[in-house]
Amino acid sequence: MKKEKVRIFVAKQLTTKSLVLIPIAVGINLIGGTLCSTLKLPLFLDMIGTILIACLSGPWIAALCGFITNLFLTIVANPVYLPYSIVSILCGLVTGYLVKLGLFKKIWGVVLTWLACSLTNTISASLITIFVYGGATGINTSSLATAALIAATKEIVFAVFSTSMVENLIDKGIVFIIAYSLFRKIPKKFASQYAPLDSAKV
Repeated sequence: MKKEKVRIFVAKQLTTKSLVLIPIAVGINLIGGTLCSTLKLPLFLDMIGTILIACLSGPWIAALCGFITNLFLTIVANPVYLPYSIVSILCGLVTGYLVKLGLFKKIWGVVLTWLACSLTNTISASLITIFVYGGATGINTSSLATAALIAATKEIVFAVFSTSMVENLIDKGIVFIIAYSLFRKIPKKFASQYAPLDSAKV
């Protein structure tokens, strides 16, 4: 019985229409992520596609998109990205479920989703940075700020969480503005084929 429920759940999530969107969304993520990594910017911008696909296809497709994005970034940019695939999965799920609850229909809902995604990213990414990489990864210039705070306060947890929160609020703020703007431009006839915004079931 449980296996049948799992099969039905997977079949509903991994539809052909949703799977076709994944390469497009991953491509969008890779453009932003690779650019920021190459230029050593204190940003990531690797979740624009994930947010878009969360709006169209829901949380599990968004989580899969985030996971695949990190795998590609690991290959083309930096192996450091691999453990952070957990972060991308969690952010995809959180964003996708909040979208399904209808929060993307209003600006205040988009803001709340942005804050929830930023908090999820901050907590999960900080734990990975601390326990896997000892406090800094060197991926971008934010690692310098983290190192400076650690040197000044001798508090690695405070330093990592503080810089991560500031970084995520800015990064995800830009990501959500771009993703929301793009989503608003998608023809309703196309979006209605997926329509997670019209579903209250999670």
